[in-house]
Amino acid sequence: MVVVTAAGKKLGAERHDLRMRSRELAPVLEEYRALPDTERNPALVLGENVTPPKRPVPDPPKNGLIVRGYCTYLKRGDDGQIDRAKRFYYEQNPDRWAAETQSDMLWLTEAECKSLVPAEARVGQAIEVASAIQERFFTTIGIDYMEGSVNSLPARDTAMTLRVERADADGIEMRLDGYARLGKEFDGAPTRNRDSRGSEVRVLGYLHYDARRGAFDRFDLVGTGEVWGNKMDYTVREVRIPEYPWLYGIACELVPGDTPMEHIPPYNLLHYNSVGPYFGDH
Repeated sequence: MVVVTAAGKKLGAERHDLRMRSRELAPVLEEYRALPDTERNPALVLGENVTPPKRPVPDPPKNGLIVRGYCTYLKRGDDGQIDRAKRFYYEQNPDRWAAETQSDMLWLTEAECKSLVPAEARVGQAIEVASAIQERFFTTIGIDYMEGSVNSLPARDTAMTLRVERADADGIEMRLDGYARLGKEFDGAPTRNRDSRGSEVRVLGYLHYDARRGAFDRFDLVGTGEVWGNKMDYTVREVRIPEYPWLYGIACELVPGDTPMEHIPPYNLLHYNSVGPYFGDH
């Protein structure tokens, strides 16, 4: 790999074998930190010949929610407890590297956010989450997307409920419970046939609505699931997972949307959505 600053200055110029490994990148990061601010944060001016993209990158829905999701491999230990699993790309290669945790976004519209807030919240009250939110969540960031460019999986069955645990003048705290069955049904036999992917996942979490601000300030969620089948041959060709079906985990958090990175659109909003428009008919 090659490392350059935003101003175009090449770093680690004396190295010709930079890899995505800390022992090689650490000196490059030190070199970067030693640069003056004008080199690290230059004023960038667009040239006169710059043309707008054919397909502009959309902005998050106004007054909506931006949720960041994470996905990783899991394993079950001898004691039955589930823990993170360290898998490797090309494990038999001396230069192997660990499969990185993947990340994606979930966008909710203002109307969808409002649908999550009970008009007159009572402790113990249960709310069934709108089917459009359930489907978008489970089919895009509720799946195993450790392979990277993975399209959404159609939902066979989903459920997601919010239960009010506290309600006062400050806001509403709700517990989320949900599960989904996605893609192809499990037939027990490993396959290399493409588009044979399927999974089941269970999720738990907590949401908090700040009544004074009129907005959510917490959307914490975790989930574990099993996945089977084949999408891009990665589980056979690159990441050789011994278990079948294998375990994966997801986690989600609310982000404020204050930085350009937090405005990156959900992957399946722009690419390979196999279950229809991201926002349904909108």
